[in-house]
Amino acid sequence: MIVGVIVGVMMITMAIAGGIMGVILSAGSAARSVRGSGFLIAVGIAGGMAIGIAVGISEGSALGIAAGTVSSVTLWRAYYHAFAWILVWPRVHGDWYPWHPVAWDDLCGLPFPGLDRLLAAYADHDRAASEAEIERLISSYSFRSQRHNALRARARLVARDAAIAPSLRQADAIVARLPEGSDGFLAETAAVKEWVGEIALLQRQVDIADRPLFRDPLAELLLEKVDHFAHRIAGLHEPLASEFRQAATNWLAIARRQREEVRRCRDREPTPQVFRAGDPVRREQEAFVARLGVFGELERQVMLSTGCPGIVLYGRRRTGKSTVLLNLGGFLPATVLPVCLSMQDPKAFASLASLISLLITRIREALGTVAPPVPISAEAVGLAELFAFLGEANRSLEKDDRRLLIGLDEYEMIDDKIGQGVLPQELLDTLRESIQSHRQITWILVGSHEITDLRHAPWTSYLVSARTIELPLFSREETTLLLTDPLQHSRFWREKDRQRPRFASAFWGEDGIERIHAEAGGWPHLVQLIAETAIDLVNDSGRREIGAALLERALEQAIVKGHNVLYELSRRESRLPGEWEYLRGFAGSERQPPPADPRVCASLRRRLLLVESAGECVLRVPLMRRWLIERAWRIED
Repeated sequence: MIVGVIVGVMMITMAIAGGIMGVILSAGSAARSVRGSGFLIAVGIAGGMAIGIAVGISEGSALGIAAGTVSSVTLWRAYYHAFAWILVWPRVHGDWYPWHPVAWDDLCGLPFPGLDRLLAAYADHDRAASEAEIERLISSYSFRSQRHNALRARARLVARDAAIAPSLRQADAIVARLPEGSDGFLAETAAVKEWVGEIALLQRQVDIADRPLFRDPLAELLLEKVDHFAHRIAGLHEPLASEFRQAATNWLAIARRQREEVRRCRDREPTPQVFRAGDPVRREQEAFVARLGVFGELERQVMLSTGCPGIVLYGRRRTGKSTVLLNLGGFLPATVLPVCLSMQDPKAFASLASLISLLITRIREALGTVAPPVPISAEAVGLAELFAFLGEANRSLEKDDRRLLIGLDEYEMIDDKIGQGVLPQELLDTLRESIQSHRQITWILVGSHEITDLRHAPWTSYLVSARTIELPLFSREETTLLLTDPLQHSRFWREKDRQRPRFASAFWGEDGIERIHAEAGGWPHLVQLIAETAIDLVNDSGRREIGAALLERALEQAIVKGHNVLYELSRRESRLPGEWEYLRGFAGSERQPPPADPRVCASLRRRLLLVESAGECVLRVPLMRRWLIERAWRIED
């Protein structure tokens, strides 16, 4: 009886294997259709079953036992495993996949070893067909037993796509296609996505950095990050370990080539250019000096036990207000979460709904996992919903003993939009009520206009209790720190083996720092402008320090490079009758009597443009007088 059963099963298996191999050998690479192959295989199955049963009976076995054995083998299609290994061993034949049982039989109940590798190899011959098969096995195959192999195949293809990506900045978008789950390798793909996301983010930072000095530490950090990734993935389940090992190898080669290119560019720039006049300064990559007095006062106000009644941060144009707001995170306690929003962002002033949606989005990003849910659809959010959201956020912050600092840069735009009817004045009512009710939330309004200059709403009434902090010009000490140790607050240069760029006082020439500070009048933007111009001249001339003659050339070029900002500070802000005419008078004389009109005199003092001495006035910024001498005659009254 036992012999009959064994012989019967062997006959079935041999018949099927013969049918399959006959099809493969006779069909060529793709000469026959899969359905034709299925027909021939079916004939082999039928014949094998008939012979097997006959042999079993002839040997005296019971019909029931023979039928049961054949039924089990047939139901799960176990007989396919007798030959399916031929497609994946000793090597994988990707172009043979159409003759694999799962390609034409939807009732294969047992998983096939190596099917994921066969599907991935099939993609080398027909990518679209391979992906279609993988999707079919995942979503619509009769038995879920093949689904895991299909998910593994998809992971292999994703990893191989990431390995050949031309730039690491695209790697996270590719890896985002990895499937996720709770078991085996599927439980590890979320971590892989996070690690690759860190690599891609660093690559984007390298690409954004526009100067070799700033790109160098980023490129080095990227190489370290990829190397760590290569070690991390070694302990993962298959197929992640082997597939991403190849990706890591390719990425390491890319990161090394990039680092060497960055270093070659850096070596061609003998004096590092770290100064930048223009946009808000990013302390990680650009010359930055901490305004410790301002940061200290902000911390005292934010950390008041009874809650802060709001802050107005006021400073003249180009004094570094946005830079202070951008860098709050490094100078306030870790329990304070800063949220910065520029009112010049079109999303902030397009409509009330757009502003509220942007506020809620930024606050939720800062709060992370403890953030309240979005009230309702973004299009329908109003002031009531915003206030309710802030209330929930306040309660969450109170539980964790944390605070939220919401900074609105260029807040004067709100006043303009109230005047245009784009934003309602009730927005200020909501702001005042939030200040009074939400003690864990501090609002800070940042602008270059005094609050009494705003005309479209009674701002002083709404912010009657708000504290005003004025951002001063650079002190002599702050200018010295900026020019001698401009990157002291950059985390990229904190590693022991990285020598942070510094400039000795002698580099700027005899009394050079004092002269730069005096010519700029301590105006932060102008200090950066003169320093940036001087470094460019040093590199162009091949010198190693700045002498008096070169600094004079830098001042001459600075009034050309800084024409727009000097025009804004002097001409455009001169709105009173006779104000511009008085300033233009300094083109012909270094000193003038104070303005006869007390309103003009008060305005120029408020604008920090005049310094009085011995009953006469001089310009605070000598660089501005150079500009007036060269260009004032071209400017209309």
